[in-house]
Amino acid sequence: MNILLVTGKLAGPLVKEILSRTKTPHHIDVIVLPVSVIVLLSTENIAEHLSRMGIKKGMYDLIIIPGGCRGSAKIIEEYTGIPAVKGPIHANDLPLVLELDDPSKYLSPDKPADEVIRGRIIARNIKLLKELEESLSPENGIAVGNIIVPQRPPPIRVISEIVDAHLLTIDEIIERVYRYVDDGADIVSIGFEPENPHPDKVYEVLRSIKRELDIPIAIDSMIPSEIIKAVEAGVDLVLSIDLSNIDKVASFVTDTPCVFIPYDHSRRYLPKDPIERTSLLERIISRGRSLGIRYIIADLILEPPIIGDSFKTLYMYSLFKESHPKIPLLMGSGNIVELMDVDSVGINALLVMFAMEIGISLVLTVEKSVKAQGSTREVAIASQMASLAYLRKTPPKDLGIDLLILKDKRRITMPIEKEGAKTVIVKGYRSEYELDPMGIFKVRVDYKDRYIDALYIGRKGKILIRGRSAEEISKYIVDNGLVSMLSHAMYLGRELAKAEEALRINKNYYQERPLFIIRKPLKVKRIAYKED
Repeated sequence: MNILLVTGKLAGPLVKEILSRTKTPHHIDVIVLPVSVIVLLSTENIAEHLSRMGIKKGMYDLIIIPGGCRGSAKIIEEYTGIPAVKGPIHANDLPLVLELDDPSKYLSPDKPADEVIRGRIIARNIKLLKELEESLSPENGIAVGNIIVPQRPPPIRVISEIVDAHLLTIDEIIERVYRYVDDGADIVSIGFEPENPHPDKVYEVLRSIKRELDIPIAIDSMIPSEIIKAVEAGVDLVLSIDLSNIDKVASFVTDTPCVFIPYDHSRRYLPKDPIERTSLLERIISRGRSLGIRYIIADLILEPPIIGDSFKTLYMYSLFKESHPKIPLLMGSGNIVELMDVDSVGINALLVMFAMEIGISLVLTVEKSVKAQGSTREVAIASQMASLAYLRKTPPKDLGIDLLILKDKRRITMPIEKEGAKTVIVKGYRSEYELDPMGIFKVRVDYKDRYIDALYIGRKGKILIRGRSAEEISKYIVDNGLVSMLSHAMYLGRELAKAEEALRINKNYYQERPLFIIRKPLKVKRIAYKED
């Protein structure tokens, strides 16, 4: 296919450099229009330029213009007789287009290629995941409420737990359930006080959730009275059955899916040895079956790093799955995420990939601490990535969905018109701070209500300005004359933009301090080794 790429003088060298390292089945020509920034031209302007340059039907099969150009590329075809479409907004994404067998089949004259290709990828992913859901049945898994938990993934089901529910109001619990479901939870688990029974509260909470939402609900408790009340309330999954409570609750949970753990709560006994732990779990499962419990899920209990033995317990999961392929497995990520001062997104993603390889069908996540907030969304996305990678038989990359939040896959540098410009290096340049006579601002983030607060104190009184974006707050400040100095306005712009980003990614905001600090390893003097 003969393709003509249209660009401007500023981006021309970058486009040619990208083409030199792009593998494409097509013959590509680049035409540089006599303008610095081509996206400032309308598609009609581009059509007129090409027509004057003698570009006409028969010379090319397709014309691709930058995705950011205003107007429809259809007018270019009217002028030249050659079909024209919009490419990506950024030149760095050209390989995504030029590696296609026939770009004209996929691209649009009206929408940037980024939107079109991303839309197609998302549609394909949704189709694959939908087909996966349709392939599941109780014959190859366990029905938990209105979903099937497969004997072996994919998919991996996400359980998000609300801890300390006894301290929350019903409205607070319902709000969290909605949030976790919106973030991708398949099942929401409700946890109460470990040693102090709250059977009536359990019943009230579960019935309230069941009236509000049609989603699977789990109870996380080993207290028999709470488990029994949960079953009465219509709970869909019981966590957890151990050696100490099995005889007391078995008759109530015969038809309710239960998670079995290798634990004896009465003795606080959890075997450390892999053989002993799997043996205890098998013994409890055998006892459960003899008592008529039909739907069994197993959890080997993932140990925390260093003080426990995370690797060994992952190995236990693997050994158990090999011996009991028809029993679905559950793994909780909290012992890892909560006990490492590392961003949760990478840990959650890696644990989910391990879960897929081992054959773990459910991953339970808890958002108890600030650093673990967002874990439901992270585990849900990682679960979809793992399923798509499994179905496509590829590593979990280039899937159309990702968990790249603080980093990017490739560097994109926007070209600027430097020709004729005076260059000034301003490193270390600071001006004297002057107080704005109109007043001062104190900026903070309200994480509970999801607002940026800018408190003005000055000539016009005291005003608390609340908004969810830096732009809307800045506009109010300017429109109401609350600043009188350019330096103060620029300062506020910086701080409000930081606050908006902190709110968006759930990061602490401190006025006049950076959002991120790049960590460095401790400098430890090494002792030189000398041979005797």
